[in-house]
Amino acid sequence: MWSLSEAQREDVVQRLIASICALAHARGVEISAEVASAAAAALEKKSYTAAQVAARTTTGSRPVSETTSAYARKLGELVVQVVRDGGKLEGAGAAPGAGAGQLEFLDLTGSRDFLTAESAEEVLAPLLGPGSAVSRIRFSTKSFGRDAAAVAARAIAAVSGCLTDADISDVIAGRPEDEALEVLRVLSAALASAPRLTALNLSDNALGEKGVRACQAVLAGQAPLESLSLQNVGLSEHACRATSELLADPARLRRLQLFNNMSGDEGAAHIGGMLARAPRMEDLRLASSRVGPAGGIALAQGLMAGSCLVRLDLSDNPLTSEVAPALAAMLATQPQLRALNLNDTSLGPDGVTTLCTALVKSYGSSGTAAGVRHQQQQRLEELGLALNEIDPTAAKAVAALIVAHAPSLRLINLRENELEDRGAAVLARALAALAAPASVDLVGNQIRRVGAVAVARALCGKASLELLALDENMISEGGLDELRGVMEAAGKSAALGPLDENMEEDDEEEEEEEEEDGDDFGLSEMLARAGLA
Repeated sequence: MWSLSEAQREDVVQRLIASICALAHARGVEISAEVASAAAAALEKKSYTAAQVAARTTTGSRPVSETTSAYARKLGELVVQVVRDGGKLEGAGAAPGAGAGQLEFLDLTGSRDFLTAESAEEVLAPLLGPGSAVSRIRFSTKSFGRDAAAVAARAIAAVSGCLTDADISDVIAGRPEDEALEVLRVLSAALASAPRLTALNLSDNALGEKGVRACQAVLAGQAPLESLSLQNVGLSEHACRATSELLADPARLRRLQLFNNMSGDEGAAHIGGMLARAPRMEDLRLASSRVGPAGGIALAQGLMAGSCLVRLDLSDNPLTSEVAPALAAMLATQPQLRALNLNDTSLGPDGVTTLCTALVKSYGSSGTAAGVRHQQQQRLEELGLALNEIDPTAAKAVAALIVAHAPSLRLINLRENELEDRGAAVLARALAALAAPASVDLVGNQIRRVGAVAVARALCGKASLELLALDENMISEGGLDELRGVMEAAGKSAALGPLDENMEEDDEEEEEEEEEDGDDFGLSEMLARAGLA
């Protein structure tokens, strides 16, 4: 096991003092010898702890030379940091014990520190102090070993009666697997005794199925969890199954965050089964998790158990058009839906048309949803359909959906589709109906002068507009000038996003294209009722 003697470490501290003073002088920073001495001792302790952790691996120990080099690099980084910050090492002046009785939120987020029992006692002092009433904790970026976890468990127990929100994301970085799992078990057991714990964040820990099961005490315990985050934790099919099996009472869940995992269809099926037992679900994020058509349908079917959904994010999953009918049927029963993110879901023009058409028919212009239990009007505020190959025909269905929600829609993301001028012109008619748009993103849609100017004219009079993004299109120089002129005349130049990546067409002569006949999905009728025909 890599280590240094006390004499060697003291020698390093003395050298660090000299280095801090010399570097401070060279940079014109005033740091006294006393401050440099205190900082040197603190940063050597942090570096030594980090090196000791790095020396251990799952299969044994690293070569001494590698660990020594890592120790030296960490020392160098911290010396530069302490000089840049005028002699203050992060966390050194926080006085964590002061006012513990009044502190409600303890947030340890900051530099990556490998905590020992001693340093854990220091940073967790607000929890351990008499009369502590901390109700929210965030341990992120601090890596806990066994000894530090024991201190953390004692600290959590001290405030268990008050604790409502526990963020223990990213707390086992750099630890060997056996130690990491033990840390999770210790922390989980401590949190299981918090009778008011409603929010738990386990994100950014390398969990997998073993890690999920290591958290069994809190997941399967009596904590009345309403919010659970397992983002970027390697949530495979088996880990999803473990989550579904262990969660004691999913009927309480209102928020489930599962971004950036590798769940696939099989994992999504397990989550869908859990959602079927969670009728109060309000906020589901299962983005970037390799979910295909079968998994998407399972999720939609699971969400049919309730009608409380406010936010749904299934972005960056290859759902395809196969999911559209099931998704549309489910969404039509969610009167409280405010944010829908289906960016990069491979719906294609047919899938987008199916989805938008079904939603318009379900509630659209009538403002009511067929079959909705409480007959409450659905009012979308955010709509994301980027990267779905939306063509000019599908744009009509999207436009109809936009008009149906014109009073409430603020954020619209349709970037990197295939709208072209005809699609942009159709959308412009719908955008003109928006009451208070904040952001409209049409980047990368093969739009030329006619479509870009039509969109600008539709939005430039909206006082609420903060961003109109039209970069990476094919607007001529003359078109760019006209576009800027429209926005400037309305006093909205600041809202026009950058146009540095515009791909100008060789042909400067751009002519308006006639809109094709065909189903406009009720768009004309809705616009007529809005006085925009």
